[in-house]
Parts: sequence; C-alpha cells; structure tokens
Amino acid sequence: MARSQAEDRLFYGYRLRTSLRLEALPSLPQEGEADITLEVGDVPRHLAALTWSSPFIEIGEDGRVLVHFGDGVRFLVRDGWRVVLDEASASCLGDIEALLLGTVAGVLLHQRGDLPLHASGVVIGNRAVALAGPSGRGKSTLAAALAAQEYALLSDDIFRVRFTDGKAWAVPGSSRLRLWPHAAGLLFRAPETLVTGRIGHPKRLLVLPPAPEAVPLGALIRLRIDTRLKTPRLTRLSGPMAIMPAEDVVYRTRLGRRLGRRIGLFQDLARLAALVPVFALTRTGDPDDLSDLARLVVSVMTDGI
Repeated sequence: MARSQAEDRLFYGYRLRTSLRLEALPSLPQEGEADITLEVGDVPRHLAALTWSSPFIEIGEDGRVLVHFGDGVRFLVRDGWRVVLDEASASCLGDIEALLLGTVAGVLLHQRGDLPLHASGVVIGNRAVALAGPSGRGKSTLAAALAAQEYALLSDDIFRVRFTDGKAWAVPGSSRLRLWPHAAGLLFRAPETLVTGRIGHPKRLLVLPPAPEAVPLGALIRLRIDTRLKTPRLTRLSGPMAIMPAEDVVYRTRLGRRLGRRIGLFQDLARLAALVPVFALTRTGDPDDLSDLARLVVSVMTDGI
C-alpha cells in the first residue's frame, strides 16, 4: 500500500491519523490530537496468555487484540486508540480496508465504550434508520435498495450510536456496500464492473458518497426472515423484545463482552430502546420483495407507523 506523510481521516466519527493512503475514508484537515492512530510495524502471529479467541480474533491478558485474516493481514489493536498493521500485510489493500472498516472498527468501538450496532443505515429526511440483524438477513441489500432511491447511505454493517444531549445519534461509518453479485446486478450494474471487497471473496463493493455528519436516529428496524409469509410484515416491538437477544443487534457481541462491555452494552441497548422506536421487519425470503421492504422502511420514517 502506498504511503505518504501522515494524514487525518474520518473513521466512525473519530479522527484517525495514518501515513497509509486509505482512499475509503474521507480526509480531514490535520489539526489537533488524533483520536486513533494507525501505523505499520511488527505484529505477532499470535498473542501469548489469551483470555479469549475466535478464528479471526485473539484477546491477550494485557487487553491487546489481534485481528488476523489467514496468514495475510494482521492488526494489533490496543486501548481503543492505537492500531498497528503488520509490515508484511501492507500490500493487501483490499483486505486491509475491509478488515479496518469491519472487525478492527468493531474492536476499537468496543474498547472505547461505544455502541456498535450490527446494522446498515440510511438517512431519510433528516433522520437515520438502522437496519439491524445477523449476517444473511439482507441489511446491505436493503440499504442498497434505499440508496437506489437516492436516500444517503450512512453506514454499512457497523452502525455507531452516540448518546448526546438526551438523544441517540447515528454516526457516519463505511459508505462501501458489500453486495452479493445477484443483488449488485439487480439494483445497480453488472457485478463484473465492481471490484471485490476482499481477495477471493465473491461479494462486490458499491462505493457511495460518504454521509457528511451525524444525524438523529429515528428508528431501529430489526430484520427477520419467515419463509411462511406471503408478504413482508412490520411490527412495533417493546420491552425486552425490542433489544433481545443482543447478539442479533450488537456487532460482535461476544467480543464486546470479553472486552468488559457486558453490563455497558445492556445499558446502552436499554437506553436506545427508551429513546428510539424499535420495529421488526419480517421478510419472506423472496429476493423480489425488496421494493416492498423499502416501502415499509420509508413508511416508518415518514408516516410514524
């Protein structure tokens, strides 16, 4: 990856300073202190004295987190502000940006005590809607369908919520939608004209203009699938059903808990449900139901259903 003098980039609402040319992140004028730094250096293949591990993540007893993708890209993340990319990984641009905007961002946000929803979001009117759910529920595809109607994309897959002045705010994140080839072709253009988001992965990248600033969060919509339904169904959720199970709402919930956020995440979700209406949008599983799903999402934001 090409390097330059240190530059500041907007990263989930934070100022990230790095010498790597990360074109996926909006640039900022370099001023003041950085919130997060990203540098190139030596990163171990494994951490000693682990407290938790998964196929792609290791947490050491000292709080450091190793994020690795096979034998290629490796990041070391500590204290919510310092990220080191392994020197040998610096040529894998696609994988670097994919991991940085995804898993590494999730680690940083959990370490900083933020609430990262597992959601994609768009801006409708002057408010954001978060489309949340586990992988495979169609978050990115539905966000892309709304973007095709000229609603601004706010973030894909990770959706940072900030609580300020008694409100829940949606903070801009990644404006790169990762779509399966069929969805990309159905909504926008031939899949072969789009680059892949990660080496060897079939999903394609649709790069859209980044949202300029945080906006109030107007609704949280939890995506579900029920193949018995003939048409999509929208219902309002309340009480514990609005935020549980947390694994369906929070990005890498187990990781957050292992980083000391077990109580904090529950408190943040309860706070979110008290400030923002929560809905379940149950889809039929038919890929042709996108127009109906988009219409229901817009109705929530415009009609207050």
